Amino acid sequence: MNKSLSVGHLVATAGLIVGGFAFIYDLRESVAIQEFQLVSLENRVGRIVERTDDQFGEIMRRFNILEEKLDELVLSSHNNK
Repeated sequence: MNKSLSVGHLVATAGLIVGGFAFIYDLRESVAIQEFQLVSLENRVGRIVERTDDQFGEIMRRFNILEEKLDELVLSSHNNK
C-alpha cells in the first residue's frame, strides 16, 4: 500500500508538472498572438491617421483655392460698380 501510494504521488506530481508546463506554453502563445494583433492594429491606426491627415491637407488646399476665387469675385464685383 505504501509503495503504490508513493507511485501514485509520483505520477500525480509528474502530471501536475506536465500540466503546468502545458499551461505556461499556451499562455505564452496567447500573449504572443495578442502582441502580434496589437502591433497590427497599431499599424492600421497609423495608416488611418496618415490618410486622414493627407485628406485634411487636400481639403484645406481646396478650401484656400475656393477662398481665393471668392475673393476675386468679390473684388471684381466691387470694381465693376
